[in-house]
Amino acid sequence: MNLDISGQEDKIINKISSFIKTQAVERGVDGVLILFSGYIDSTIVAKIAIDALKEKTVKLLIRQRRFDSGNQEEITNSSIEFLGLDRKSIVQHDIEPMIDQLKSGVYTSGSIRDIPTIYEPLSYNLLKITAKEDILEKTYGMIGTADTEREKLIHKIVAFNKIRSRLHMALAYFTADQENRFFLGTINKTELLTGLFTKWGHGHCADLMPLGDLYRSQIIQLAEKLNVPSSIRNSAKADLLPGIKNKYLYFFNLKSYEVDKILIDLEDGLRTPLISEKHNLDLDAVKKVKYFYKSTTFTRAIPLIPKI
Repeated sequence: MNLDISGQEDKIINKISSFIKTQAVERGVDGVLILFSGYIDSTIVAKIAIDALKEKTVKLLIRQRRFDSGNQEEITNSSIEFLGLDRKSIVQHDIEPMIDQLKSGVYTSGSIRDIPTIYEPLSYNLLKITAKEDILEKTYGMIGTADTEREKLIHKIVAFNKIRSRLHMALAYFTADQENRFFLGTINKTELLTGLFTKWGHGHCADLMPLGDLYRSQIIQLAEKLNVPSSIRNSAKADLLPGIKNKYLYFFNLKSYEVDKILIDLEDGLRTPLISEKHNLDLDAVKKVKYFYKSTTFTRAIPLIPKI
């Protein structure tokens, strides 16, 4: 497969547009809802949906975040301005009261290095720095058991972040159902194949998944064709932890297009040494992408049903 879609952008955009419009007409919905982050994927989905559903309405549901750092609000506002949507089509929800109820009284003992509280900024800062390998090797992909108190703690912290994403998803469906809307997902193929999302959470759950067959490299090319601002195109936040500006660099120490090349070759059955040599990439980095590709099968799978 060629990641370069130069000259095919209009065809792909028209195909996605037709897909959304046809499904909306066939199922008799009054519009669509997008759980909106303001980053590249949700911006593209919103842009194509707005252009496709001129006779119907597009609503954005914006997630409020307690611990996000950096220019999240600036990026979201830039995306909304680019889309040109009326503010009446944008709603926000705050799940923090529900989170506070769930975590009420849940603390762990230990020193500051042991990540003393559940789901607080300090916990995440320490988790990102000191527990990264724990996440990569066991907890992130939910592979194996939590044998130590440290691993059990990491499970708890990651679980609290996942429930955030799942509550956002549930509220999005609740809003969509009340207003007879389709819920449009925003995940891309690179995220799906590496498991860089919360199962049944934001991005993963949807009635339609317009970008699910496109790699991030191709998404970036679509964004350029649609004139999406560069500030939106150049970020790849992680759903797992707040504050990670580029999840591909964080998890793999690779650029997203390099991850895409590896994934294509893995799907074609190439061995990691050959992939490393073919693209002149570090073998350990290639192996790490393969680990995610293999170990997160559970994350992207539908519920398993035994054959009776």
